[in-house]
Amino acid sequence: MTTDTSVETVDKDKDRLAKGISGGIFLISLGVLLVTGWWWPGIMVALGLTSGAALILRGKVLGGIVSLVFFCGIAIAVEFIRTTDVSGVVIGAFILVGIGVIILAKTLFFREG
Repeated sequence: MTTDTSVETVDKDKDRLAKGISGGIFLISLGVLLVTGWWWPGIMVALGLTSGAALILRGKVLGGIVSLVFFCGIAIAVEFIRTTDVSGVVIGAFILVGIGVIILAKTLFFREG
């Protein structure tokens, strides 16, 4: 039998671990960005790694993966626009369509209840 205080202690321990590890990941990421000079869109990758790790360590694995993919997707899209002759409008349209499909799929197929 568990009491509320033991559950709170476990949650606080998870939270403390998540904050520590995600904070360390963020500082390491900033160090890498400082050395490489890849501030934009590299900061998006740093944010994705940080938020993804924090969510995963709190037990929200799917949310962590989605966060990581979202932020890294922004970085990939920006780099793709920079290195190709494809219009940013076309890529932006694909991003909006993709987000719309994700929202529809989440609403229709991943409902709780």
